[in-house]
Amino acid sequence: MTGSGPSLVLVHGVGKGGQSAFGHLVDQFAERNTVILPELAGSEAAEDDGGDLTIEALAEQVSAVITHAGTEPVDLLGFSLGGSVVAATAALHPEQVRRLVPVGGLVRTDAYMRNLIGLTLSLAHDPVAFGRVLTTTAFSPRYINSLDSMADIDKLGAELSPSRGRLRQLELLIRIDLRGLVEKVQAETLVVACNPDAAVPTEHSRELHAAIPNSAYLEMDSGHMVLFEQPQEFLKLVNEFLHKP
Repeated sequence: MTGSGPSLVLVHGVGKGGQSAFGHLVDQFAERNTVILPELAGSEAAEDDGGDLTIEALAEQVSAVITHAGTEPVDLLGFSLGGSVVAATAALHPEQVRRLVPVGGLVRTDAYMRNLIGLTLSLAHDPVAFGRVLTTTAFSPRYINSLDSMADIDKLGAELSPSRGRLRQLELLIRIDLRGLVEKVQAETLVVACNPDAAVPTEHSRELHAAIPNSAYLEMDSGHMVLFEQPQEFLKLVNEFLHKP
């Protein structure tokens, strides 16, 4: 926890964890919020029983973090897999959430994503190839072409190495189906989509928006990793939503 003001919980997706996803934005968010950065099961900092992950179990972890912080209701922002987790948290614990921001999230996995994730998992024995598949789909061509060399691209991929936790997170992505749950969200919601997004295609955010009653919707000109491709634009639009009257 850091900062002061209304509490904002930032929930990571597939990757090393909260610091890896949001660390470069925490200080700026903390200028107006008390920022809470959990490390969920599958992240490198978390320890659990090593079993299969579920969205409901991750949502309960987020709920427990909110309870422990003692500052509810909170604003809740989740990225990618975390976007689905925060939507489930808001549906299961409406009293804990004031405003909700799912970014690049999804209601259910489709054949395209099962095919992509299956390909990625099949390369778990080859960390470089594994990372290259993830970076190719997570970042836009414009962003990748802005890098100086393949070594820089592979450095991005090394952040997404095939650890056991990462594989468990990807295996969960194959099984996501929140139909019948996200419709129960009561919090004021802004669904943020990335376009073009080859990792969790834009249509998934549109489906999430359609499923959450009275939600607003916004698309950003970015690949899936909008937190890194458009950090200042992202920070601005989130703050405008969280701090509006």
